[in-house]
Amino acid sequence: MSIDSAAAETAATGRGRDQTPGSLADEDLHGLARRATAARREALGNNATFVRARQLLATGAWRGPRDAAESYVEEDDLPALGGWSAARALGVDLLVGGRDAALHAAAVADGARSLWRLYFRSGEDRAARDARIEAVRALVAGGLSIWGVLPTPEGEAEGLDTLHLIATCRLALPTVAHVVADVPALGPRLAQMALGFGADELFGPIVSERALRLGDNARNPAMTRKEAAILIRGAGLAPCERLSGLRIEAQEAQGEPQEEIRP
Repeated sequence: MSIDSAAAETAATGRGRDQTPGSLADEDLHGLARRATAARREALGNNATFVRARQLLATGAWRGPRDAAESYVEEDDLPALGGWSAARALGVDLLVGGRDAALHAAAVADGARSLWRLYFRSGEDRAARDARIEAVRALVAGGLSIWGVLPTPEGEAEGLDTLHLIATCRLALPTVAHVVADVPALGPRLAQMALGFGADELFGPIVSERALRLGDNARNPAMTRKEAAILIRGAGLAPCERLSGLRIEAQEAQGEPQEEIRP
């Protein structure tokens, strides 16, 4: 069974405790982490994933490897491209964004997947954040099939606040299969910590080689396969690469493929 098949079964059978974000707001962070980790383990086992992806830019050019397993577009770039249908015709199979539910519904109806950006700001009013999570819950309850939720900071992400949100997403959105850590927005270390708070995938560019993070390259978010696997393994999880067709492939300690897991 694939990671996505297991997650779908968990959602379909109703396993996992569906809790409102408000009920989790004041919970002890360590206890929240334990419960979010248990929920992730129940849905997905001890695996966490990364994927080699390419992005369709507003200019119509692609950024990323030609042989990428996933092709995505940011919701905000669709107007310049001529809309969702034009992006889909160019090979996009994942819509990333969190502002237009109708666009995401159209993408899902067209056979693509929805990765919903949940925007947040450190220090923001708790009620406003809870309302944003409740809005996602309502979208899902209304029939929108969201493949994953991607907490996205507006401004600098603060560690404890971000980790609390990651865990809340896992527990308050049990029918959303994946909680994804945004490596470019959070940074590698905070994204790694998010894996211990219920996240199950690293979202960021995967490259064959990367220059040292020095000087102008200090904030380069790109990772090699080996680096992604090391981050996941360092969080106590089994690293897997997501391939085309949502297959996953486990990674050995040396970063080489070990076995292919098919649906």
